[in-house]
Amino acid sequence: MDADGGVQQLQAINKRLQLYLDRAPLACIVWDTDHIVRAWNPAAAATFGYSEAEAIGRHIHELVATPASMPIIDEVCPKLLSGTEFPDGVTLETRRKDGSHMQCHWHLALVDRGTADEGVIAFASDVTARLQAERDRELLEKSRALAAMAGGIAHDFNNILLAICGNARLAAEDLPADHPAQLSLAEVQRASARAAGIITQILAFSGNEEETSKDVVLFHDAAAQHPSLGSQVPRGQGQSVLYVDDEESLVYLVTRVLQRLGYRVAGFTDANEALAAFRSNPAAYEAVVTDLSMPSMSGIEFASHVLQLRPEVPVVMTSGYVRAKDRESVMKTGVRDLLLKPNTVEELGDVLHRLMAQSRAQGAS
Repeated sequence: MDADGGVQQLQAINKRLQLYLDRAPLACIVWDTDHIVRAWNPAAAATFGYSEAEAIGRHIHELVATPASMPIIDEVCPKLLSGTEFPDGVTLETRRKDGSHMQCHWHLALVDRGTADEGVIAFASDVTARLQAERDRELLEKSRALAAMAGGIAHDFNNILLAICGNARLAAEDLPADHPAQLSLAEVQRASARAAGIITQILAFSGNEEETSKDVVLFHDAAAQHPSLGSQVPRGQGQSVLYVDDEESLVYLVTRVLQRLGYRVAGFTDANEALAAFRSNPAAYEAVVTDLSMPSMSGIEFASHVLQLRPEVPVVMTSGYVRAKDRESVMKTGVRDLLLKPNTVEELGDVLHRLMAQSRAQGAS
C-alpha cells in the first residue's frame, strides 16, 4: 500500500470513529494534558448543556466541575495522566451549563500516550436518578425494618401490660372495696391505661394503625365496661380449655381468670407440648386459645394442626401485634376469633361463651 492509500485508509477509519462518537448514547469528551477540550459529541451537549462550539477549547473543569468534586478531580487527574487505570470509573458531582448539579459516572482512559496528541477520553452518564432510587430503596428498607422492630416491641410491651393489668384486676377483686390497697391498684390501672396509649402510637408507627383504631380497647375503657369479671362475664360450666402462650406470666394469669369464670384450663408455655396434649385426646377440650407469635411454632401453624385433628373445635387466637396479612392468614386457617392484647382478659370470657354456645347449637342441629 502506497502513502496515499494509507492516508485514505486512516481518514476512513477516523471518519468511522467520528460517526461512532457522534451517535454514542453516552457523553464523550476528549481533552489534552492541559485539560483543554478537543472533542465534544452531541450526547455531551445534551447532558451538560454546552454546544460543541461552546465547549471546544475551554478547560474541562470550567465546564463541569463543582467545588464538591474538585478534591476528587485533583486526586484522579494526575494518576490518570501517569498511567493509572480506573476500571470501575469514578462518580462525581457535575455541573450543567444552567448551574444545576447532577451525579455523573465517568469512565476515563489515557489515549495516544507519549505523542503530541496525548490526552484523556471520557464517557459520562447521568446517574442521578439511579442513585436517588438506590437511596430511596435503602431508606424504605430501613423504615420497614424499624417498623417491624416497633411492632415487635409493641407485642412484647402488650404481653407485659396484660400481665400487670390482669393481675391488678384480680388483686382488686380479691380485696374488700374499702381496702387501702385499692387506691394503689387503681393507680396501677391508670398507669396501664397511659401505657396502652403508648402502645397505640407504636402500632400506628409500625403501620398497624388500622388494627389499633378498630380493635384495641384500652384497658381502662374495658375495665369500666367490666367492673367485675365474675359478675359481668358469662360463666363457664366446667368446660375444658387448652391455653398456650410462650409468656409464662400470661399463662398463669389467663388460667386463673378462666378458672374464676368456671372453666377447667390446661395451660402451656410450649406449643409443641400443647399440641402433644391435644393430639393425645382431642375430644378432651371444648375450646383452644393460642398466641399468634411463639418461638417453637407459630399460632397459625399450631391452629392448623389442631383443626386437622378436630375441625369443629373453636380456636381463638390472641396477639399484641397483628399485621393485615397476619389477620388474613389467621382467618383462612379456620380460627373463629382474634383478640388483641391487652384486652384479652376482658374479652376472652365473652368470646369463649359465645363460641361454645354456637358449637352446641350446631351439634344439636
